[in-house]
Amino acid sequence: MKKLCILLLVFGSGLFAACGNEESGKEGHAERKTMTTDKPMLDESLVGTYVGQLPCATCDAMLTSIILREDNSYAISTKAVNDTNLIVPAVDSGSFVIRNEILELTDAGGERTMYRISKDQLCQLGEDGTQLTGNGKQDYIFKKQH
Repeated sequence: MKKLCILLLVFGSGLFAACGNEESGKEGHAERKTMTTDKPMLDESLVGTYVGQLPCATCDAMLTSIILREDNSYAISTKAVNDTNLIVPAVDSGSFVIRNEILELTDAGGERTMYRISKDQLCQLGEDGTQLTGNGKQDYIFKKQH
C-alpha cells in the first residue's frame, strides 16, 4: 500500500508539472500573440497616403496611391492618365512589414513589392532590392500627402 501511495504521489506530481508547463507555454504564447496583434509594427509617422506615378507604355503615366494603415494593412490604387482603354483604377490590398528601412507589401496572392523608406516618401525597389529607374526622375517615388 505504501508503494502504491508513493507511486500515485510521483505520478500525480509529474502530471501536475506537465500541466503546469503546458499552461505556462500557453500563457507565453498568448503574450507573444497579444504583443504582435495589439502593438502595430509601424511607426505612426508612416501611416498615411503616398502618391506617385509609374511609367506606362500606352498612357502618360500610371497615377498610384498607397495607403498605409496602423494595423499593418495597405490599399493601393493605380489609374492610367490619358488612356481611354484603362478607365477603371486597379485596386489591390494586403499587409506589410518593415525590415531595415524597407517596406514590404504582400497582397492576397502572395506577390511582394518593396519600397525604401525615406523622409515622407517611398521609393519603389526591384525584386532584387535595387532602386528602379524610369523615364523621369519622379518615377517610382511616392510622396506622403499631408
